[in-house]
Amino acid sequence: AADNPKISGILLDIDSGGGAVDAIAPLTDALEYNRKKGKSSVACCDLCASAAYFTAIACDEIIASNAISSEFGSIGVMMSFPDYAKYYENEGIKVHTIYSSLSDYKNAPFELAKKGDYSKIKEEELDPLARKFQDAVKNSRGDKLQLDTEGLLRGRTFYAEEALKVGLIDAIGNREFAISRVKE
Repeated sequence: AADNPKISGILLDIDSGGGAVDAIAPLTDALEYNRKKGKSSVACCDLCASAAYFTAIACDEIIASNAISSEFGSIGVMMSFPDYAKYYENEGIKVHTIYSSLSDYKNAPFELAKKGDYSKIKEEELDPLARKFQDAVKNSRGDKLQLDTEGLLRGRTFYAEEALKVGLIDAIGNREFAISRVKE
């Protein structure tokens, strides 16, 4: 789309509670490439949370698609993983995990987490990603953000009118309005 002379800009139609962190970089790289080609990008959103919001901030504008259900934020990082040990044990399956004596730190944060100690997962995995997310939001939204808003950068979500007040979005409209903003 960025290379096609018949396309004037990009509209992202976002309705997502988020997703995997590794999806963010390819999307934001594509939006940056689009910007370098001199084309605009607008995110038109209903639910735009977590990784979806991380992507939306790479656009030139973020527009709520309506004032009823559009919701923004959830600026935070989390992880979950299942522990099948009891299931396997009940099925008579014993799982053996063996590490090289030269790889004593490999998966150490996850091994600790399986024992209920989440400190290393938070310190080494989640907190660095959360800081990057917060910094990206601050850099992208700049002076628009009301940083003193409770929970703004710590996972809270906001419906459209409040999201506009606290600086998470630029406008409330509809798809046609968002298309007109891309063209402008």
